[in-house]
Amino acid sequence: MKTAKADHLSLKYKLLYSSASIGLNILAITISTWLLYFYSPPTDSGRTIYLPIGVVGAIMTVISLYDALIDPFIGHWSDNLRSKMGRRKPFILFSLPFIAVSMVLIWLPPSGSTWLVAGYLLLVMLAYSTAYSLTGIPYDATMAELAENNAERISLSSWKSVFGIIGVMVGSLLIAPLFESQGAFFMGAITAVIGFVTILLSVPAIRETRKPVGEKIGVIEGLKHTLKNKPFQAMLISTLLVHIAYAMITANLPYFVTLVIGGTEGDVGIYLGVVVILMVLTTPLWNWLGKKFSNAKVMRWSLVLLALFALTNLLVGQVDLVPAPILAYITLGLIGPFLGGYLILAYSMMGNVVDYDEYLTKRRREAIFYGAFSLAVGIGPSIASILLPFLLDTFGYTAANTLGVRLAFPVISLVVLLGLFAFRGYNLGDSIEETKQNLGLVDKEVENDR
Repeated sequence: MKTAKADHLSLKYKLLYSSASIGLNILAITISTWLLYFYSPPTDSGRTIYLPIGVVGAIMTVISLYDALIDPFIGHWSDNLRSKMGRRKPFILFSLPFIAVSMVLIWLPPSGSTWLVAGYLLLVMLAYSTAYSLTGIPYDATMAELAENNAERISLSSWKSVFGIIGVMVGSLLIAPLFESQGAFFMGAITAVIGFVTILLSVPAIRETRKPVGEKIGVIEGLKHTLKNKPFQAMLISTLLVHIAYAMITANLPYFVTLVIGGTEGDVGIYLGVVVILMVLTTPLWNWLGKKFSNAKVMRWSLVLLALFALTNLLVGQVDLVPAPILAYITLGLIGPFLGGYLILAYSMMGNVVDYDEYLTKRRREAIFYGAFSLAVGIGPSIASILLPFLLDTFGYTAANTLGVRLAFPVISLVVLLGLFAFRGYNLGDSIEETKQNLGLVDKEVENDR
């Protein structure tokens, strides 16, 4: 496909490229919101309990850890692939059918013992997680190839975020109600079709980097270079913590809506829709802030405000002057802008990390960084899968006792603040020139030239 100059990608190109974010996010939000609830609904909901909540939490933890461990290796494999179709497209085209099939099978648990159902869920989720990573990591890595400066990275990341939020909106406003009205299988089938089509649409827009990719590097050496990158360490730990919070928010939402607010399962999509709509509406603001101010500074403020507004959900149902549903729209909605801002900035700033690595290693290794980044994104939900079931099981998640559901929000706020603390170690600029100045590399280069 013909594209605009490297420093100005056309709007049409950005839209086509970003379409995959719809599919990837509708798949992810369907799993994160409904998997735990489907297999372990509240005891008084009248639904079939397929597995104890602790067992589902343990399986989700295993899957998340598995996903996190394979992601850097998939990234390394993609960076070092040399084929006629390039470094990214073969992975996406191969894995798409497996994503669709496994997404359907997740919602068809067999009848039988706990061991049988648990084994089935584990195997299907392993297939789904592997296929999802084989698509998502090469796709994410292409952003740093297509957008070669901060302005274009912020712009492309914003469009990816908008399309990703559209995927979340489709998952919450259109797909989620199908869970209540048509059942989990129908919901999973529709999700699989939408995911397959929208990801496939982006493939023609994926092109190789204009820069030399450099020599191949061994997997162990590549991982060492990646994990020794100190600014990346700060991003990695911060992202891990924020995604613990993110996963806890989405997985807790069905319990929060049905038990604390007093809504129905179909209402879950409406409340989630409020969050994502505000994420979309504030995307231009984050786009402007990311170009106007230091990305690192804007990132810090987004984390502070995300922690603050997550905590306000503790007030829902406790303030007599404001009905619980109305207050929940406000408190949940205020999470959206700052969670969205974080995601836009984080994926854009990974391009700065890749540029810094290229300066150090003389190689373009986008996918291994996004793969290691996905390690944090994967481990985050695995820890959330331990924390949230523990809170619910220990403190209660019934209509008569909602303490466990409520306590999730102070924990979420604390986790985000820990992410802010970890982010202190990020000291890269928004261009390689700014990074050299921040790290004192300009002076060293001058000395070496003398």
